[in-house]
Amino acid sequence: MRKILVVDDESMNLISTKFILEGAGYEVITAESGQEGIDILKKDDIDLLLLDVEMPVMNGIKTLEMIREDEAISDVKVMFLTASTSKEDMSDAVRYGAKGFIKKPCLPDELLKSVKKILVERDKALVLVVDDEPMNHMMMKMVFEETYRVNCVSSGAEAIDFVKNSVPDLIILDINMPEMDGKETFENIKNVEGCADIPTVFITAEDDEDTELELFKLGAMEFIRKPFIPEIMKERIRRILELKKLQDFLNDEVNRKTSDLVESNNKVKRLFDQLVSALSGSIDAKDSYTNGHSNRVAEYSKEIAIRMGKNEEEVRNIYNIAMLHDVGKIGISNDIINKPGKLDDEEYEIIKSHTVMGWKILSEISEFPELAIGAHWHHERYDGKGYPDGLAGEDIPEIARIVCIADCYDAMSSNRSYRDALPQAVVREEIVKGMGSQFDPVIAQHMLDMIDADTNYDMREK
Repeated sequence: MRKILVVDDESMNLISTKFILEGAGYEVITAESGQEGIDILKKDDIDLLLLDVEMPVMNGIKTLEMIREDEAISDVKVMFLTASTSKEDMSDAVRYGAKGFIKKPCLPDELLKSVKKILVERDKALVLVVDDEPMNHMMMKMVFEETYRVNCVSSGAEAIDFVKNSVPDLIILDINMPEMDGKETFENIKNVEGCADIPTVFITAEDDEDTELELFKLGAMEFIRKPFIPEIMKERIRRILELKKLQDFLNDEVNRKTSDLVESNNKVKRLFDQLVSALSGSIDAKDSYTNGHSNRVAEYSKEIAIRMGKNEEEVRNIYNIAMLHDVGKIGISNDIINKPGKLDDEEYEIIKSHTVMGWKILSEISEFPELAIGAHWHHERYDGKGYPDGLAGEDIPEIARIVCIADCYDAMSSNRSYRDALPQAVVREEIVKGMGSQFDPVIAQHMLDMIDADTNYDMREK
C-alpha cells in the first residue's frame, strides 16, 4: 500500500484530503506543521508528500528547502496542495524539485489523478547518467525521460555521492572524464554498499577493444559507441532493465521459497520434538519412581555430546534418541515395572526385552533410522557382558554408549522403589569402577567432569 504524508495547518483540509485518499486505497499520515512533517519523513518510508504552501512558523517552500538539504529524505516526491497563486512560490517550488501544484479547493477526481500520475512516475526505473558534457545530459534526457526517471551528474565523484543516497536501476557511464575516468568510477561504485550489481552501460567515442574487454571482465553489461542511434540505444537499455527485473524476481522467488522451506522444516522439527516429549512422558508415567527419567537422561546425554564436540544437529539428534531410549517399556506390564521388590528371573527377562521392543517400535521411523539405536543398545556393556546382543567396545554405537552412562547416572542419582538416591561421591565411585568394563572410558570421563563441576549435586532427580 502506497503511503502519503499530508502536511497542512488546517484540520479540515487534513480530514477531507485523508478521506479522499484513503477511499482510493492509500495509507495516509497527516501533520499540522512543516517540522512535524520532516520528523515523520525521517522515521517512515513515504511515497509522496502533499504540502501546503501557506503555513505559520515555517511555510511549505521553506519546508521543502529543508527537505532537499537533508540527504536522508531529499529524494521524497513532493506536490503542493495549496490556495496560493504566487508566481514566486511556484518558481521556488519548481527550483526545489516539486512535481506540481493542486489548487485548493479541488475535486476528488483531480486530486486522485494528480497523485496517481506522480506515483506511477515513481515506479519508473531510475537511470543515472554520468558524463562531463552538458550536451550529452540533454541528449540522454530527450531519449530516456519519457520512459525512465533520469538523473544526470558530471563527474565520477558526483556519481559516487549519488549512489550512496539513491541506488539507480541502471548507470550510463562515460569512459573518458577528467579527474576520475569511467573505469575508476565504476570500480568505486561497486564498492558502495548495495551497488555491486547495478547494471552499467559504458559509452565512448573511441574504438578501444582492450578497454572494452577489460570493462566487460569487471562486470559491464554493455558497451555503446558515440554517436549512437537513439532508438537502438533505448532498446538495449530496455532489454538490460527487463533482464535485471527478471533476475530480481527470480532471486526474490528463490529467497521466498527458501524461507518457506526453512519455516516448514522448522515446523516439522517442532512437531517431532513435541511428539518425542509426549511419548517419553507417557513412558515415564508408567513408573511412579522414574517420572522425568527420560528427560534427565536426554539432558545428560546432550551435555556429554556437547563436551565431545558434536555439532548442533548431532546434539539435537542425541537428545531425541535419549528421550526415547526406554520406549520399549510401553509394552511391559505395569505390575512388573512398579514391583517394589526384587524381580525374579522371568520378570527380569521380560524387563530386558524392552530394548528389542523399543528397537522394533522406532525402527519403523524410516526418516530417522538412528532413533532406534539408543533404545536397542543402551544396556550393552563396554566389556561385552551387556544385553541384548553382547556387543563390546566400539562395536556398540557411540550414541548408545553415551545414553548408557547417562541412564546409569540417573538410575543411581534418583530414588527407586527399593532405595533412595545414592550420595554423589558413591555415584562417582561407581562410574570410576565401571570405566573400561561397563562404560566407554572416554565418555565416562566426560561424565566424571560433569559430576566434578556439579558441586551442589544439582544434577539429579528433584
